[in-house]
Amino acid sequence: MYEVVIVMPTYNEAENIKKVIPSLLQILKESGIQGYILVVDDSSPDGTAEIAEEIGRETGLVGVLKRPRKLGLGSAYIDGFKHVIENMSMVKYVCEMDADGSHPAEILPEMVALAEKEGYDIIIASRYISRGRWEEKSLIRRIISRGANLLARISTGINVSDLTSGYRVIRLSVLKEVVDRLSELNSGYIFQVELIHLLHKAGARIGEYPLIFKPRMYGRSKLGKREIISFASWCIKNLVRRWIP
Repeated sequence: MYEVVIVMPTYNEAENIKKVIPSLLQILKESGIQGYILVVDDSSPDGTAEIAEEIGRETGLVGVLKRPRKLGLGSAYIDGFKHVIENMSMVKYVCEMDADGSHPAEILPEMVALAEKEGYDIIIASRYISRGRWEEKSLIRRIISRGANLLARISTGINVSDLTSGYRVIRLSVLKEVVDRLSELNSGYIFQVELIHLLHKAGARIGEYPLIFKPRMYGRSKLGKREIISFASWCIKNLVRRWIP
């Protein structure tokens, strides 16, 4: 039985996962957590899936779910969650984690421990609580993130500091309660807010743990103008639905 399965969407992250996956496996081993990494790859032309598969053959602790083309972050997580629910039902937690090195693996055991101790269904690694911060130097990205979180909190009414964080530990049992509705969620970055909104409405208890958000190791961010517009559009529509049932 695995205590936690880390679902890790990838697209052209070959250079990053060479370092991220072995480091994560080592931290899981040192902390005594029975963990498994599920890479969800959108047919990366740089060989990301092949590298992950090789690590999997060496360790037995990495699997790869291959998809035919680039289908979006949200849909990658949905496919990953469904795979875990359908094939690994004894798992206690799933974790969302980026493959680019921006999410420090060393805090994952502490996030799991907090969920266990306090009975939280979701632990969000937050940049905007005490001891959390950005190491990212881009002022524009930081401003966009702050604005997105403010808009998301107003839109959903959820009192969480970092609704857009993509680093989370989620109790599998609460995901099972909403699995039939996951396909209703968007495939882009707004997925992160939508998922918390859906789980919050289902009664999930949410806690936060401080995150020192690091710059990606290699490659470029995949967040573009289209994603920002989609994010803002969803927030405005949801706010209207709250005000006008």
